[in-house]
Amino acid sequence: MDKLYRTDNLALCPYLILNGLKYLRSEISLGKYDKPVVSFIFEDKLGMGLDLELQYTRSDFKKYRDLFFFFRNEIEKIKKKMEKIARDEERAKDDKYFDPNIKDNEND
Repeated sequence: MDKLYRTDNLALCPYLILNGLKYLRSEISLGKYDKPVVSFIFEDKLGMGLDLELQYTRSDFKKYRDLFFFFRNEIEKIKKKMEKIARDEERAKDDKYFDPNIKDNEND
């Protein structure tokens, strides 16, 4: 019987494949607080899965991924700010909407 390595870390999966593990299947189970968790199962004939996971945590691949998501989140923050500004401007123009934080220039 072949050894198997199981992980629920999606970011780790490509690294495992690039380093010789063969993806077999995914499974769903209940995790903490009965939240569904998807596990990815790999064929791990040499028992390298845990070592590869440790290598990944120290790798440039992980550093790149973490930085990529940092900058993607920065873009999302800016988008949310722009959407809020646009929403506030629309509300200020709408006489049916009252917001005590928006000042009316005519009454200043």
